[in-house]
Amino acid sequence: MERKVVVKTIQKIITDINEKCIIKNTAIRDNIFGILENECTVIYYPLENEKNRGFHIKKIVKNKLEDFIYINTAKPIAEQIFAAAHEFGHIWEVAEKVWNILGYEGKPTEEEEEDITDWFAAELLMPTDEFKKSFFAHMNELGINAGKVKLDEIVRVIVLQMNDFMVPYEAVRRRLVETDIMKKDAADYLLSKQEESLKLAAIFIKDSNSYLGKGTGVKTISGIRTLIENVEGQKNADSYLLNKIKKEFDIANMPITEESFEIHIGDRSDA
Repeated sequence: MERKVVVKTIQKIITDINEKCIIKNTAIRDNIFGILENECTVIYYPLENEKNRGFHIKKIVKNKLEDFIYINTAKPIAEQIFAAAHEFGHIWEVAEKVWNILGYEGKPTEEEEEDITDWFAAELLMPTDEFKKSFFAHMNELGINAGKVKLDEIVRVIVLQMNDFMVPYEAVRRRLVETDIMKKDAADYLLSKQEESLKLAAIFIKDSNSYLGKGTGVKTISGIRTLIENVEGQKNADSYLLNKIKKEFDIANMPITEESFEIHIGDRSDA
């Protein structure tokens, strides 16, 4: 499996996804959550001591197989976003599509599927052309010349790109190689200096007006308020279970509004 060949196929799949999901942003960032919610049910919940950033499961609901994605909101927002993009790739069965388009025999192994889905997430969140433009623009802004650079200089540029695309440090480091900006040996050097690099990244993130390094701690399920309101209106509703769910997901009661007003909505064909 040659990565460059696979990525070209992924780019074609992303073009199809962009058209079907009406994705116009070149830098999707946290819009990925809304895009993902249009495809499946998303559970957002913080688990502080859990390494997993997110996962995908299928469950039978009313005799129909449904997709569910869990996002660990204790993780920094950039990690949540990459996890969401990765799981979006599983929803769209990108690895299987790549395998079929390229005419490979059998099915991808679990490792191959994860690699392809990671490449998909990277290409979706950090499109090659935009990523390259961003990198060299920041190099120019900071007055850094190509060639020999200091560790703090390259980490500063990486953090700026983390902000541009709202992705984790490691995703940008890998992307530098994938887009041929950096040779593998240079990226491997960065990896060998990971502890020092992450400390520098944390300092630069703290210095900027960014919430990259923070978890959101959100507790919700896509569409949960509407679901609860619909169930509460039923005669046989389990009030104990409803209250338990509302407490678990910190769902506040809506204030009662009695006043009404008139709004004129014009002909939608004029929009």
